[in-house]
Amino acid sequence: MKKLLLIAYFYPPLGGPGVQRPVKLVKYLRKFGWQTDVITVKNIVFHSYDAELAKEDAANSVIRAASLDPMAVLKKLTKNKASHSDNIYFGTPEKIKKFIRNLFPIDEKIGWLPAAYKAGKKLIKTEKYDAVMATIGPYTNALVAYKLSRKFNLSLIIDYRDHWTLNPHLKGQTRFNKIHSKRWESRILGQASVITAIGQTMQNELIEAFGEQLESKSKVMFNGFDEEDFENIEIKKSEKTVFSYIGNFYGYRTPEFFIKAMENLKKNGKLPNDLQIQFVGNYYPESRKYLTVNSVSKQITILDQVEHQEALRLLMSCDAVLLFIASSAGGGILTGKIFEYLRSGKPILAMIPADGEAALLLKENAQNFICAMEDVQSIEENLIKIYKAVKNQTKFDFRQPSELSRENQTREFVEFMDQRLWQK
Repeated sequence: MKKLLLIAYFYPPLGGPGVQRPVKLVKYLRKFGWQTDVITVKNIVFHSYDAELAKEDAANSVIRAASLDPMAVLKKLTKNKASHSDNIYFGTPEKIKKFIRNLFPIDEKIGWLPAAYKAGKKLIKTEKYDAVMATIGPYTNALVAYKLSRKFNLSLIIDYRDHWTLNPHLKGQTRFNKIHSKRWESRILGQASVITAIGQTMQNELIEAFGEQLESKSKVMFNGFDEEDFENIEIKKSEKTVFSYIGNFYGYRTPEFFIKAMENLKKNGKLPNDLQIQFVGNYYPESRKYLTVNSVSKQITILDQVEHQEALRLLMSCDAVLLFIASSAGGGILTGKIFEYLRSGKPILAMIPADGEAALLLKENAQNFICAMEDVQSIEENLIKIYKAVKNQTKFDFRQPSELSRENQTREFVEFMDQRLWQK
C-alpha cells in the first residue's frame, strides 16, 4: 500500500463537521490502497466530542502533539473542571473570540506548529511516505505539511475545507497578518502537487487569485455522504410535524429572519399548531437569543450538539430540513450537511443564495424550495408549502445522488492523486 502522512488538527475524539472530512477520507483511502498516519492535536477545549466517529478511525496510527494555542492552554488551566472550561468557551461573545484570534499570525493555532512539526520529523525518519497532506483550516496545518514537504522532499497535498486568505469571514486582521498570510498561502500552493477544494466555486477562486498554474493540479472533492452511515438507522417519528436544522450558526449565518417569518405567520394566524422546529447544535449566546426570546419559542426545540450518528437519526426521523447560507459572500459555500440532506430524501427549505453553488446542486437534484436567508416573506411562503406537502403526503421526486458519496469522492481523488504524483 502507498502511505500518506495527514496533518489534521481537528480529528476524533473531537466532533463536528470539520472532523468528518478527514476521518471519512482516511477510511476510504485505505479501501483504495492508501495507508494513513495522522498527526493531530493532543488536548484542547472544544465544542463537541464524538465517540462513535472515533470508532470509525481507520488510520494506521494517530500521533497527538501538544499545543500552546488558546484552546489547549484553556484545557490545561481548567484541568478537572470541564464545566468551567465549557462555560468560558460558550459564554464568551464571538466578537471577543475574533479579537483574540486576530492577535496571532496565520491563525490562533500557530502554537501547535512546533510540536506538530517535531512529531512529523520523527515519523518521517522511521516511516516511508509517498506524500504529506494538510486539511485546512486551521491554516497552521498547511505550514506544518509544507515544512515537512520541503525538509524531506515529499509531495505536498493541500485540502481546502475553508478558504484561507480568501475567506470573507476573516475580519479585523492586521495589515501585516494579511500580507504575511497571503505570502505563505502563495508559497504553499506553489509547492503543492495536488490541491483539493470542497466546491467548484472555491477551486475557481483559488485559480483566479493564485494563478492558472493551479488548474492542472487542483480538483473538487465534495464532502459527500457516507452510505454506510445510513444503514440500520432507527427512525422515531413524532406526532408533530418536525422541521430540523442540524448544525451551528457563525459568520453571517443566522436564524434571525427565519424566526421573524415564524412570528409573522403566527401573528396572521397561519402558523400550524403542530409544527415543531428542532435546532440541533451548540449555539453561542447571539444565536441562542434569537431562538429563545421570541413569540414562537413554544414551537422551537433546542438540542445540544449530538454525535454524528445520532444527528443522522434525527435527520431521518424529521419531516423536512432547514438550510441556512447568508447572501453576503455565500455564493460558493457548500456546507457538509447539504450532502446528507440530499441523501435523506427529505424536502429542504433552503434559505440560500439563489444563484450560488449550493442552489445549483439542490436544483440538479429536484430540490426547489429555495429563497434568500434574509427574505422573510419568501421563507413564510416556502415554509407553508413544504408543511402542506408533508401533511398531504406528497410524493417528491427528489434525486439521491450516489456520485456524491464519500466513497466515490475519495475514489476520484485517489485517481487524480495517483496521476499527479506518478504519471507526470
